[in-house]
Amino acid sequence: MEELFREIALSIINCAAKNGYIDGQIAVIEELTGYEKELFKFMMIETRKFLDRENKQDISGEEMISLFTYVFAKAAEAAGCWVTGQTPELSNHGMFDGKIPMYSDDKVMAYLKTLKLPSDLAKAFSAWSHENPDFCKNYNIDPVLPLFEALKWTWRIAINVTICQLEKQGFKF
Repeated sequence: MEELFREIALSIINCAAKNGYIDGQIAVIEELTGYEKELFKFMMIETRKFLDRENKQDISGEEMISLFTYVFAKAAEAAGCWVTGQTPELSNHGMFDGKIPMYSDDKVMAYLKTLKLPSDLAKAFSAWSHENPDFCKNYNIDPVLPLFEALKWTWRIAINVTICQLEKQGFKF
């Protein structure tokens, strides 16, 4: 399955590099990997509930951008919590309606709000999707899985962006 999603990962990573969000390798913070798994499991369940409740098969463009923004905000929150020794909370608030709260250091939040990272990466995923319209059908996979692959890399990039900003503010790791 990983090999199937390699192109998605590369489209997200290449977009992030092209737009200056990352420079070089993406660091993995071991202490946040458990929360990443927990968050994405939670998100998958919430996405299924949402699609069932709305009687839909697919996520709309606006809902997709909301998911990218949600992951971006949750990554910033998780990185900030990691630095301060707190535990991030799971909540579906804003996942699909674009009203995502962001909890992090005030200076970090101000900086992150200037970035177009969620919309840039959502556009990269959308472009990949348009170039590969039959991907899910050809491989007989759930249409939500490619989206979650893109969201996973958005999370990892957002963690790195947040950590870099925290370092600039003098936080030590």
